[in-house]
Amino acid sequence: MPSVTTALPLLRWLRTYRRTDAGADLLAGIITAVLLVPQAMAYAVVAGLPPQVGLYASVLPSLAYALFGTSPYLGVGPVAVNALMVASALAVVGHGDPAEQIVNAQVLAAISALTLLGLGALRAGAFMSFLSRPVLDGFTSGAALLIVLTQLPALLGLSAGNGPLLHEVLPAVWRALPMVDWPTLTLAMASLGLLILGGRPLRGLLGRLPLSSLQADLLTRLTPLVVLAVASIVATSGDLAMRGVAVVGVIPVGLPAPSFAFLRASTWLELLAPGMLIALISYVSSVSIAQGLASRRRERVDTDQELYALGAANAASAIGGALPVAASFSRSALNFSAGARTPLAGVVSALLVGCIALWLSGLFHHLPRAALAALIVMAVAPLIDLHGFRRTWAYSRSDGLSFGVTFVAVLFLGVERGLLLGALLGVAMYVWRTGRPHIAVVGRVPGSEHFRNVNRYHVETWPNLLLLRVDESLYFANASRVEEVILNQIAASPLVTELVLIGSGINHVDSTGRAMLETLLPALREAGVCTHLAEFKGPVLDRLKSSGLLDTLAPGRVFLSAEQAVTALAEPYDEPVSI
Repeated sequence: MPSVTTALPLLRWLRTYRRTDAGADLLAGIITAVLLVPQAMAYAVVAGLPPQVGLYASVLPSLAYALFGTSPYLGVGPVAVNALMVASALAVVGHGDPAEQIVNAQVLAAISALTLLGLGALRAGAFMSFLSRPVLDGFTSGAALLIVLTQLPALLGLSAGNGPLLHEVLPAVWRALPMVDWPTLTLAMASLGLLILGGRPLRGLLGRLPLSSLQADLLTRLTPLVVLAVASIVATSGDLAMRGVAVVGVIPVGLPAPSFAFLRASTWLELLAPGMLIALISYVSSVSIAQGLASRRRERVDTDQELYALGAANAASAIGGALPVAASFSRSALNFSAGARTPLAGVVSALLVGCIALWLSGLFHHLPRAALAALIVMAVAPLIDLHGFRRTWAYSRSDGLSFGVTFVAVLFLGVERGLLLGALLGVAMYVWRTGRPHIAVVGRVPGSEHFRNVNRYHVETWPNLLLLRVDESLYFANASRVEEVILNQIAASPLVTELVLIGSGINHVDSTGRAMLETLLPALREAGVCTHLAEFKGPVLDRLKSSGLLDTLAPGRVFLSAEQAVTALAEPYDEPVSI
């Protein structure tokens, strides 16, 4: 049973907390909050929810993660991919009523929380990497492109009734193009231009000034807030709302009281599958971020505890009237670079966002939705990783295919179906690869005890002895293939009387693999070939022994090494032949 400090990491880091840590956490929390405020509102809009819901999702969940989380850097709150998955789920069950959609978003957060907490109780953290990196990258890239496309109507000032998929968005926008609102488009292009200039160009300019890297980074991170503020001032002074430019409108002041009213919603069953999928994606992406940042400072992340932490964060989001949450890469990386020492940095960010929601939300009343859409586009565009696809394709065609199929499936089938298809394809690719294992005929490198592939190295072999190395575990997908290769090699070597199977690459033999060996060994014995095992791992041999397979091996033997097998079987008969 886990100790109190394991279940509540807060107690562990508070014990060693120092005054210098407080200063670093305070600064990191302030800097991260600067980025969090505009992103939170923007991602709530992506999810099809009012902007203030994003602020709500940045307060209680961050506090909950600080209580249970093991990473001092993770910025937990609304994220782009989760927001799109929420939008996709709500489109199926919603009827346009904002209050009903918020309740459904709470249900999704609650389902995510229950899923993560259940997996935490099973201590399943180490087994949750069920998605290959190409599938995850293809999913993220496709989701990011979908988010960009769904922002086109807001950028163009259109009220096109578009669906969430590529073949629905583009035709709808094309049909509505004659009705483009030019003031909205102008404001959107100006916002995009300022956001672009506030990236690398501004960073390069600040690099020439006598500023520290932290000061330069803070000024750069202020760009989204400055752009939104300028857009709001322009919209107010030019009375653009009266000219057809859509604005955010009234944002309720304050934070919603914690409530469990969502438990009475009738959409739990309809939202169960998407909620569970959101939970799994949230966990995989969040832990990947946490481990990547922790490795830079030789720290560790407790993957099982992270299930509890993210589950608690989503439970807090559901109770606090918000949507499912996860770790944001951009905010986590900013937290890291700003020098956060403990999860208290996340508490500072949450409290600042809470203060804005309580007293300053009225400042966003005249914020143009086009400027918010521009911010969304700039935030998610870097997630479209076409360079990563080219590298993956160049390295492995099968992994590149998994990336490409997942990417296209997300665009045309939706985020949930696209991800499931990608995951199934990834599994199928794995089965296909391992179903055609590399099996090498090996020989001894002259003057050594090393054995290498006869097709790659100048080695010694023996006419009566065949050494085969199987470079894959034996299981149902490849057992017949391994048997076929062994029989073909025996048929091509009529002088062979001794076969040595080298199992250095075999980590597991399942029941199908065992059954294949049980059939193969007597057949080879009848054909005059005695089979031996060499370099099999201890756990694999233990299972084979317990199954009785080693009893049927006789007169074959088990050798610790290929050299030992050669000494016992080949040298008494023939001199080696160098090939």
